[in-house]
Amino acid sequence: MISSIFSSFLENPSTIPGYVDGLDRAVWGNIKTNQELWHLEDSARMAELGFEHVATAKRTIDKRNQMRNDLIVEMDKEIADRIGVSPGSNELSNSESPGMMIDRLAILFIKRSILRDLLSVIEEEDLHKEYEEKEHAIGKQIESLERFLDTYLVRLLRKEASFIIQRPVKIYNDERIVKYVKMLRTKS
Repeated sequence: MISSIFSSFLENPSTIPGYVDGLDRAVWGNIKTNQELWHLEDSARMAELGFEHVATAKRTIDKRNQMRNDLIVEMDKEIADRIGVSPGSNELSNSESPGMMIDRLAILFIKRSILRDLLSVIEEEDLHKEYEEKEHAIGKQIESLERFLDTYLVRLLRKEASFIIQRPVKIYNDERIVKYVKMLRTKS
């Protein structure tokens, strides 16, 4: 299921399929947010565009990271509801939740897609070979994580494991705290 959502997204990222439910929507949103973050990070590295450009990109990254974290929590809640697991109810809890693993898969799929795009334009033979090896390594990571996630979901269904819905604690995107962060920096 997860791989088909990734593939569908990469084929047509602007259109969410009409058949998706809450979990599929959260996965789709996570992939889209991760892709936006990827492009924003690239943009923020373009210092030649000026300080204001970089600062604006960084502020947007903060907002997208919050969206990403909210979507991870949403995926975890949907999975917990679907399989009837009370998060954190089992001593065999895993520190990585299904939502976190899906988020990692989204990043790996995006990275593989970008590597494939790069491979279509790289002309130097040595560089092309190096990036083919990187694409292969990402493919192996995807396969490994998908297998683990499948096994983990089965264990959750059997009540042999549980997970904790992690609520990220963020401070960088809280405008109320900026003056205090500046205060701490001036003390150093």
